[in-house]
Amino acid sequence: MSSIAVVVFTAVAVATLSAQPLPRKPWLYVGGWAAYQNNIQSADFQSLPNAFRCGPNYTTGTGGVGSIGVLATYPLGDVVTVEFRAGYAPLSGRLFRNETIGNTAEIGGSNQTTTVEAIHELFTTFPALTAEPIIGGVLFRRVRVGIGVRMSYLLDNSFRQLETLTQPDYVFYLPDSSRTRNRVSGAVGNLYRAQFHLSFSAGVDFPLSDELTVTPELRYYYPLTPVTRDVQWQIAPIAIGAAVRYALYPPPPPRYFFDTVYVRDTSTIAVIGLEREEITRIAAESTTTRREEKQGEQLLVYSTTTVTERYERRVPRAALLTLDVAVRPLDASGSPLDSVARVVIEETEVEESFPLLPQVFFPEASSTLELSRLQLIEPADTASFDEKRLPPATLDIYRHLLNIVGSRLRRYPDAKLTVIGTNANVGPEAGNLALSQARAAAVRDYLVRVWGIEPSRIAIRARNLPASPSNNTTPEGQEENRRAELVASKPEILRPVTISNVSVSANPPLVEFVPRVQSEAGLVAWKATIEQEGKTIRTLQGQSDPEPYRWNVTEQPYPRMDKPVTVTYTVRDRTGQTMDKSLQLDVEQLTVRQKRFEQRDDKRIDRFSLIVFDFNKADLTPAHRELLSEVKSRIQPQSKVVIAGYADRSGDPDYNRELARRRCVEVQRALGLPDAAVTIVPKGSDELLYDNATPEGRSYCRTVQITIETPIANGGAKQ
Repeated sequence: MSSIAVVVFTAVAVATLSAQPLPRKPWLYVGGWAAYQNNIQSADFQSLPNAFRCGPNYTTGTGGVGSIGVLATYPLGDVVTVEFRAGYAPLSGRLFRNETIGNTAEIGGSNQTTTVEAIHELFTTFPALTAEPIIGGVLFRRVRVGIGVRMSYLLDNSFRQLETLTQPDYVFYLPDSSRTRNRVSGAVGNLYRAQFHLSFSAGVDFPLSDELTVTPELRYYYPLTPVTRDVQWQIAPIAIGAAVRYALYPPPPPRYFFDTVYVRDTSTIAVIGLEREEITRIAAESTTTRREEKQGEQLLVYSTTTVTERYERRVPRAALLTLDVAVRPLDASGSPLDSVARVVIEETEVEESFPLLPQVFFPEASSTLELSRLQLIEPADTASFDEKRLPPATLDIYRHLLNIVGSRLRRYPDAKLTVIGTNANVGPEAGNLALSQARAAAVRDYLVRVWGIEPSRIAIRARNLPASPSNNTTPEGQEENRRAELVASKPEILRPVTISNVSVSANPPLVEFVPRVQSEAGLVAWKATIEQEGKTIRTLQGQSDPEPYRWNVTEQPYPRMDKPVTVTYTVRDRTGQTMDKSLQLDVEQLTVRQKRFEQRDDKRIDRFSLIVFDFNKADLTPAHRELLSEVKSRIQPQSKVVIAGYADRSGDPDYNRELARRRCVEVQRALGLPDAAVTIVPKGSDELLYDNATPEGRSYCRTVQITIETPIANGGAKQ
């Protein structure tokens, strides 16, 4: 693979400023204000509580003071503004009231009287700090109006009071011959230090530059708070002054300059199966660097983008494709075996007896046969029913219990049947003999309706608990006691179902095929076939690399001739190339017929189960002993006998193993086998044969299984 790099530079400059830039608008004004403030006072009181005087009530007053502060104005648009002011604006002033005192006697022995003029004055010192938010507007771009609320905090509350004679100038007060009296000073009590006023303002803007504006203005403050709690007294300032605002402008929008640099890298690759040369862009990445520069207030932004592109140049090349298949023989567990020359397939004749559990189980308080787990059929289906064609599985055979019994009652017309209905004798079933009778009747009615059995041949009885009940203190035992029991006059009616078949084994039992593929282009499909004499036994296929395949030789369909098996793998890669690999396995057939014809070693396997031991019992019933007499006839001197004992899940595992051992020993004794001629395997509940969630599954677990393996000697001559 080779690589070539090419660098291409391009430059593009773009300014975001338009040809006619929009005028900048201030985003904030800051400044100050100053004013002459006349504190107009309105009152209606004669004197403060701590400043006694006689005379008319104070009603008016004034107080000229200077005020000063700072401001900040934020425009919400071309008209509306929000402003905040803070500063120093005293509310100090002077209350005064003139008084005329008539009929005043002159001193010096004269009997004449004269009129005297006096003035009453109350001077206050109320320095204050103020804060004032304002909602305003600018009308006609010049006239500024506003309304707001000013809060003044009084820093002092001192006052001074006196009464002064104004005319005639020769009059004075006794006894000290003074022209003033009632001089009092102190602090105004019960003061509202926080004074609130509603403000109204108007002014005209006079721009001095783009940034600086002077606004002469007139402001009036309407009082919202009295001066003190003691008397009626309010202060309404009127201020005339000017405000100075300095405009703060946002910086101008930045100007952007963009540069682009392209870097291209091309790699050359030889590609399998490509028809012609191709160039493809396989990746593109971009990075951007940014640099800023200030020219006065103008911000210049330089942005450089580097675009890196990767191209792939592909040229044609032939693909490598190889295929090999390895064969590995395995045992049943999947462990490797030594190499074998052929696959040997052997047939063995097996006859197995499946016992019948003569009990039909019902749900609690029910006698409905359809609610049981039995397989029920219609009268039209009885003609095709054949117990020999049932699946060779114990519970599947049990589900046809009534069909098997009905078929046999037809076959033996002199046989009779007794059906005994029972109940759990607890809860809703306690002493319920009518329920037991109904359960027995349900079984009888099915045999009469479906199988056409004469009602006179079927007797029904009722009792509470069965004669051999399960543990009725447990839910499982109660479930097993809710049943109908079948008792036949002939043993053939309830005899085990015997099914003969041929089992198939192979040596080796498993053959593993391991394909090994090398494909530079990659596979798009593969297929494998196992064939014998042109007949396909297995077909496998896929779209990726094939995995090892384990062939279970005896799984249907399996080879049935003494002919080689051909295994063929075919693979196809992405370029369309294909490759085949075939191999052959020799096959030897050992059928039952062939082994006997050629006088080869053969054997017969018989399996029996004894139905069923009573709950927690190992005693053999007469029916068991009758069956064992038939089993005993199958045992030859050269036979190998294995007796395996089982139990249900109830109880302790150690106890169940001992119970299973006692069941095995009872069977051994009944068969008359010495210890050397039999192998006993007491499994108990360590291995549950059937589903223990059902009463029939638990009942079938209370059994023994007898396996008899007998070699078959052939006296025939080979042809």
